[in-house]
Amino acid sequence: GGVFRWCHGLKDWPDAGEWIDPSNTRVPDWLRPFNGEVLVAWDRDGRYAAGVGRKIHDRYGQEISVGTEAAHRGRGLARHLVAQAARRIAEEGAVATYLHRTDNPASARVAAVSGFPDEGWRVIGLPAAS
Repeated sequence: GGVFRWCHGLKDWPDAGEWIDPSNTRVPDWLRPFNGEVLVAWDRDGRYAAGVGRKIHDRYGQEISVGTEAAHRGRGLARHLVAQAARRIAEEGAVATYLHRTDNPASARVAAVSGFPDEGWRVIGLPAAS
C-alpha cells in the first residue's frame, strides 16, 4: 500500500535544481516517462544527483515523484527539490500530490518536511494477476 498526500503549505527554500525536458540525454531512465518537465540537481561534475518527475494528471493535479542517488542522500536535497516542484505546480494553478509506499520512511520524512502532511489517506494496490 501507499500513503497519498497533498501539499498544504509551500516552503520558501532555495531552489536546488533546474527544469529540463525529460527527453534530455542527461536525464536518468526513471525520469523519462514523465509528461512534464523534470527537475534535476547535478553534482559538481555535472552528473545526476537527484530529481523530481511530475505526473500531470490534469489541470488540477500533478503528482510528484522524487529519487536521490545513494551518495547524495541525507543532505536535504530531496526536500528542497520537492518544495521547488510544489511551488511551480502551485504557480501553474494545480495541487501538488505525493504518493509513497508505507514502508518507505525516508520518503515519508521528505514529504512531511516539504509541506505534504500525512492526513491518513491510503492507497491499496492489488498484485497483477499471474
